[in-house]
Amino acid sequence: MSFRLRRKLPPGRVPMTSPARNRLALELATSVETLLAQPSPGAFNQVSKMLAALAGAGMKSPALDQASNTMNLICDRYERVGKVGASADEAAALRAAIAGIDQALPRLAVDVLARAVAEVEAFCALAGA
Repeated sequence: MSFRLRRKLPPGRVPMTSPARNRLALELATSVETLLAQPSPGAFNQVSKMLAALAGAGMKSPALDQASNTMNLICDRYERVGKVGASADEAAALRAAIAGIDQALPRLAVDVLARAVAEVEAFCALAGA
């Protein structure tokens, strides 16, 4: 008999379901690929908001740190030259980071992530982004 041990969530938390994880993973991967294929400030902001929401939901992952650091490099270049873009190394780092984040998604509670997404959206709206 085989079974999988799942991390217990605090009472009242909604666990991440497979369909929700799959949708979120696809949305994140698609956003990153859009940023890499058609770089723009809007594509950059989309990925940044997603990473901020994951961090705000309490995700602790070296992959999230790697993705955030890579996005910071892209942002620094944008501030210097005025153009969004990623080098081949940055693209590879982002793709690897997204794969690592994908592995950590099932450990998040859906309700906590939804609250973090709303907080990021509210912050960006107030900041005019």
